[in-house]
Amino acid sequence: MKQWGEIKSEFEVDGSLRDICVENVDSAVWNIFISAVKQSNYKFDFVHGDLVRDLPASLAEIKALQETNPTTLRIWISGSIQINCHFFVESEIELDVSPSEIQSAGSYFKLTSFLEWLAWATGGVAKLTHENSQEQVILSVCK
Repeated sequence: MKQWGEIKSEFEVDGSLRDICVENVDSAVWNIFISAVKQSNYKFDFVHGDLVRDLPASLAEIKALQETNPTTLRIWISGSIQINCHFFVESEIELDVSPSEIQSAGSYFKLTSFLEWLAWATGGVAKLTHENSQEQVILSVCK
């Protein structure tokens, strides 16, 4: 794992987000991820349109909701670090985080702990990349 001093330049605030992704997943892995979020110690909420509601149990339920309004799962990995999931495609779990929230060794540690949790929960590789640039991997964590 890279140390904060080696990687902090990747979190310069430049108007873009940083993506977190687990590739090559299916609805079963999504459902495992959703269940793991519910069972985790992370604070979270699920927004459908303008309403905060209970996080559904499956990707299929979320996709059905998206037919009427957008959905967002917001996960707080600390009081000030919010990670968002918009459920764009079935084949990839993609989340985003603002680099403005990762500005110290402590916040970086919380982010890497989340990446480790995500890799463990999904049984895959959790990658941190530049926004919409999956080939620009900043950090990669295996289960």
